[in-house]
Amino acid sequence: MLEGLKRLLGLAGQQRGKLIASCILSVIGTALGLVPFILIYLMVLELFNPVINQLYVWKLVFWCFVAIVLRFGFMGLSGALSHLAAYSIRYDLRIKLGKKLGTLPLGYFNEKNTGNTKTAMNEHVENIELFIAHNLPDLTAAIVVPIFTAVFLFIVDWRMALATLAVIPVALIAQKGMYKDFEPLMKGYYDALEKVNSAIIEYTQGMAVIKAFNQTVESFRKYKDSIEEYHDYVWEWTKKFLPSWAVFSVVVTANIIVILPVGVWLYVSGSLSMPILILFLILGVGFCEPLMKLTIFSSVFSQIIEGEKRINEILIEKPLKEPEMEKIPSNFEIEFQGVHFSYNETEVLHDVNFVVSKNTVTALVGPSGAGKTTIARLIPRFWDVDTGEISIGGINIEDVKTESLMSRVAFVFQDVILFNDTVYENIGMGREDASEEDVINAAKMAHCHEFISALPDGYQTIVGEQGAKLSGGEKQRISIARAILKDAPIIILDEATAFVDPENEELIQDAIGKLAYGKTLIIIAHRLSTITEADQIIVLDEGKIVEKGTHEELIQAGNLYSRMWNAHVSAQDWKFETEGDRK
Repeated sequence: MLEGLKRLLGLAGQQRGKLIASCILSVIGTALGLVPFILIYLMVLELFNPVINQLYVWKLVFWCFVAIVLRFGFMGLSGALSHLAAYSIRYDLRIKLGKKLGTLPLGYFNEKNTGNTKTAMNEHVENIELFIAHNLPDLTAAIVVPIFTAVFLFIVDWRMALATLAVIPVALIAQKGMYKDFEPLMKGYYDALEKVNSAIIEYTQGMAVIKAFNQTVESFRKYKDSIEEYHDYVWEWTKKFLPSWAVFSVVVTANIIVILPVGVWLYVSGSLSMPILILFLILGVGFCEPLMKLTIFSSVFSQIIEGEKRINEILIEKPLKEPEMEKIPSNFEIEFQGVHFSYNETEVLHDVNFVVSKNTVTALVGPSGAGKTTIARLIPRFWDVDTGEISIGGINIEDVKTESLMSRVAFVFQDVILFNDTVYENIGMGREDASEEDVINAAKMAHCHEFISALPDGYQTIVGEQGAKLSGGEKQRISIARAILKDAPIIILDEATAFVDPENEELIQDAIGKLAYGKTLIIIAHRLSTITEADQIIVLDEGKIVEKGTHEELIQAGNLYSRMWNAHVSAQDWKFETEGDRK
């Protein structure tokens, strides 16, 4: 836990000064809260005198008022500083996580479910902010002030001070019972929470498919099961926790059952004055209240540390290795030499060798799962190869900085990713320094301008989550406009026309032609009719290259490509037959 606290405080960075000041002010403010009780004790002493000094009493009343005002002032300033620090830390932490995720290979996201990342960036960061803004100053005060109070009580009367503290050993034993096996229980809690988050994301994002295939009940059952599992886990934990918590909460609030009889006995025996008895009844009864706060803080703190641990797991995740001395490719010829690659220790590419000459078109074809998309995504280093080498212009891509490499490659995915932002921003992200004229020109080249202009707010129309307000063809053309704007010398098209209608396909093919002009182009295609003019067709099967050549050469060879082509041609002639057609 100390290591976790050290890492947690390490997140403060430049805000550490504000946090220290906030904690000091909180201690002072909380200590000022004790002043009125001490002054009341002095008033009682004075009121027991035969002759009462009224001026002295009124001075004590005045200083009580001053102490109360100062207390609220110090506590308010403490809260303001802690909140300013917390908001800055939350912002910095989320930016740091965002940047870190951008440096990780795609393999990381395959291994981790969406719920892990979502929980880390949302709940865990939010909990840290709440802890820093609210709990940390209070926690400091809850530790320091009881120490000051105990010292004061021992100075006043050590016997009554011991009576006040008599319940603490029982409370500590009960507390130990509460936190038995706490760390593994907390881990299980967050595992269950992440599972719920993943189910929620999957359920909401897949709603269209769920409804289309009438799987609402079955899909909801999976979502419901994850919530019930979370509920059952929390309930079982609560049942283990409850007995010790009940003992603890009763003991820390019931020390009056010790203070009162001991105080009365000492008073009757003549060894304790009434003002001191009253002081202990006032201060002593509330003395154990910070223990309750500390226990609650301990629970919260354990959650924070577990969350921080999961955030830290992301931050220390090994990124793609960057070269110390960057090499810049002189041209854009792509070469695979003896490339082997594995997903989760299962090799999916076996000794892949081929060359894509600069400013040419190469098509990757083959059965589903043959390795086409994997090859395409290895070029911009979405993953690193196991063995072998991928080079651009004779330079190993591992010797090119990721930012530089990505600036040379544009990717048009089959599944278009659009952000819940304006059309303009979704296109403009292709190049940060692009002018409005550049964005509009790119949209025109991609045949987007006409439908964008017809939108309610034109280029400033919000496209909705995942581009929900646009059709599939419109989304695809916006992604091509983005790639045109980027103007990268290497273009990778991952089945860009796989799911569009014929009218949109014609527009998209024309946009692709403008995008690919004078570029090195790699196409992943299922529609073989779209790649008959490619300079080179590479045929893959089970992670191996089984054929290479032009369309005509591969047809004449009569192997896998030829069979795929015949199947493609046959499919184009396929049609529904009605009862009338058969007659």
